[in-house]
Amino acid sequence: MRPDFFLKFVFLFLALAFLSTLSSCKKDDESSQWTRCTNCSQEQISGKYAGVATLYEYNMESEQTGQTYSEEAYLEISPQGSGIRITVGVVNLYNASISAAWEDGNYTISSLSDGEFFASVWVRDNQIKITGINKRSSPDPDPEPDSSGFILRSLFDFEVVKTE
Repeated sequence: MRPDFFLKFVFLFLALAFLSTLSSCKKDDESSQWTRCTNCSQEQISGKYAGVATLYEYNMESEQTGQTYSEEAYLEISPQGSGIRITVGVVNLYNASISAAWEDGNYTISSLSDGEFFASVWVRDNQIKITGINKRSSPDPDPEPDSSGFILRSLFDFEVVKTE
């Protein structure tokens, strides 16, 4: 009976030690979460980014005909006058060059050059991440009266983190 008591005691001790260790583990605090960068300057967001992207392609009936995922997405932002110049894509798959306005303190980028471009700027510690889309359309040869007159041809969805 004594050995059985000893085994129960050891098991209980190990279980309590394990639970104690789990409860004392440092949990992720809010500073490790991505938040919108409401005070990023043009200088801070300028540079090279790398990450992931998915290209969705559509036919003239706006039916999806292709989807390509890549872990080799790139984005580069450089100052251009009072705005910014953005190059985004995946080598040998997709490329877009966008001119956009930028004011320090913004956390979104939008432009209608080279399709429709919409992106959000995020920050965590000293890292900057940009997530967004670039949509390209072509004129609808036979538009419906209530349509925009354009057909979606491709949508490039990306998430990149600043590397330089």
